[in-house]
Amino acid sequence: MDADLLGDEGLDAGWVISHGANAAWQYAQSVQASLEDLTAARDEGDWALCVESCAMALRAIVYCRRLMRGFNGGLVEPEFQLHLATCEDSAAQALRALPCPLDAGEAEAIASVARVEAEDSALRRKLPFDVPVVRTPEGRWEAMRISATLVRWRRERGLHHVDWRQDGL
Repeated sequence: MDADLLGDEGLDAGWVISHGANAAWQYAQSVQASLEDLTAARDEGDWALCVESCAMALRAIVYCRRLMRGFNGGLVEPEFQLHLATCEDSAAQALRALPCPLDAGEAEAIASVARVEAEDSALRRKLPFDVPVVRTPEGRWEAMRISATLVRWRRERGLHHVDWRQDGL
């Protein structure tokens, strides 16, 4: 976690249970899945799929950052495409710089993976807690425990529920 999230008295609990929790859940749903896909494609030497998976990961990273900054709307694809095309977020810039997947060879794919790894690392430093890998049995149970705690905290503060199915990327 990044020190920017800390105030004079520690972590901003309101931010954690609102924006931070939404971003962390989106990370588990979309970024983690894309990272697994790009790793598998890279290991198989499927360079086109690897670059396409990099694009999906970068889209999800941009969306997580929007959630962390307080975006509270639903994902509307045309609006999100415009955001991706015009915003100054480093992950959006990396997305726009990706090669066409169909034309990508090994060097382009490996360079694309490196960009995603850097953006992923930067995002994880900003998340309010380490997000367990939800596609594993251990991670699933840890994610359920974290989710239950967040739901309880949000209810105690009169906040609406987290949209657990918010994985529309």
